[in-house]
Amino acid sequence: MNTLVKIVSALLIATVALSGCTLTRGSHLIVGSTRAPTNPADVRIYTELPAKYEKIAMVSADSRNAFAGQQNLSDHAIERLKEEAAKVGANGILLNGFGNYQVGSQGVVIIPNSGNGYSTTGIAAMSASTGKEATGLAIYVPQN
Repeated sequence: MNTLVKIVSALLIATVALSGCTLTRGSHLIVGSTRAPTNPADVRIYTELPAKYEKIAMVSADSRNAFAGQQNLSDHAIERLKEEAAKVGANGILLNGFGNYQVGSQGVVIIPNSGNGYSTTGIAAMSASTGKEATGLAIYVPQN
């Protein structure tokens, strides 16, 4: 097996291995009083404000993966949004925005040295990808 085939094979294996991971990021900005952390599974999503609530923080999250489906990306973005809200003690999130964003292009280019210094043959693979982003207001809703 020549060197080029070994390099291409290794890169393809690495690409397939890494493509299974959905990357998520999240952040928060405190705008009220924080509370003890809560369980992300207990954080409820609201599309309208409840009658009584306390503002805690603005939260945002995104997810991206060139090979994941849109629903998978949505699920991961909301999961991360809930994690951010739970860190500051929220039990609810008023969802402000949810949508797609362009991640960019990624690719691999292999240009082996031909050895003669005059011409080279290369292989390239590119893909454009999108992600999902969500923003909201982390809130605490008193339980009746």
